[in-house]
Amino acid sequence: MIVLEVALILGSLAVGSSLVLRRRSAGRSSHPQSMDAPATLLTWAVGFLAADREQWGQAMLGELEHLEQRPTRWRFALGCLAATLLVPPGQGDARRLVGALVSAASLASAGLVSFALLRYPGIVTGLGTWLALTTFAAVLLGFTLFALLLVRRGAAAGLGLACGVAVAVVWIVVGVTVVNSAKARPVFSLLLLALPLAALVAGGAGTWHGRTGAAGRKTALLTGLVAGLVLFLVVAASTLLTAGGPYDAGLVRDFPTSGLPDLATYAVSDNLGTAMALLLFASTVTAVLGCAAASVIARLRRDRTAA
Repeated sequence: MIVLEVALILGSLAVGSSLVLRRRSAGRSSHPQSMDAPATLLTWAVGFLAADREQWGQAMLGELEHLEQRPTRWRFALGCLAATLLVPPGQGDARRLVGALVSAASLASAGLVSFALLRYPGIVTGLGTWLALTTFAAVLLGFTLFALLLVRRGAAAGLGLACGVAVAVVWIVVGVTVVNSAKARPVFSLLLLALPLAALVAGGAGTWHGRTGAAGRKTALLTGLVAGLVLFLVVAASTLLTAGGPYDAGLVRDFPTSGLPDLATYAVSDNLGTAMALLLFASTVTAVLGCAAASVIARLRRDRTAA
């Protein structure tokens, strides 16, 4: 629950950060003269605004250019960031609902982990555990902010939510089936092909709905975030309800060398580590494959139209 999770979490943050930076690169080029930390923060914050509020965001950037004192620039940038997060994401569609649901899912995920620490305090084995937990909290925050960014920038919120839940259901059904039946019937291992297929379908659906590759990629990214959160909630909740059971032979065999006080603590720690890995792995796989499918389908549509 330490090395794997930290590596995956940091990798996920790097991918998410690169996407945000790439998204805002065009906006930065129009205000190159004062890209200090407050200007960078405000430029990034403007990305949370809906498309119909873009002029308001540009006005805030223009106002910042006239502020020279660094403390004043920081206060202005932080105030604008708070304002962009408080502005409703949109009216007459599912964006407000999706933003609230993703935020609630992140809070619920943090709550489950907090309950696990209180119920099984032996999970905490040292500084490495706190590092993993702190980074996990940062990922939940990043997921929430990135989801808000996507819906405010025009992602198909309702479609992304539906596709995310559907992808999570596919992962759960396939995972349970393969774990329980693959040894007796190896043919069930072929069901794993449904995991990348679900991500490809989600990206294709986003492109078909939005009619552009950019719309499809936004939907794929939102789908990945939702799918990862749903998977984590299901696995973490199931773990706490069953105290990490049932305990297989491998878990019982490895427990004496774990250094944890009892088998239940070891099982819960192991399963929570798996849930965190799934959160990131499923999100990344879904987002990457979905974005690839969106780009390919958009290219094929352009080529067909041109022909």
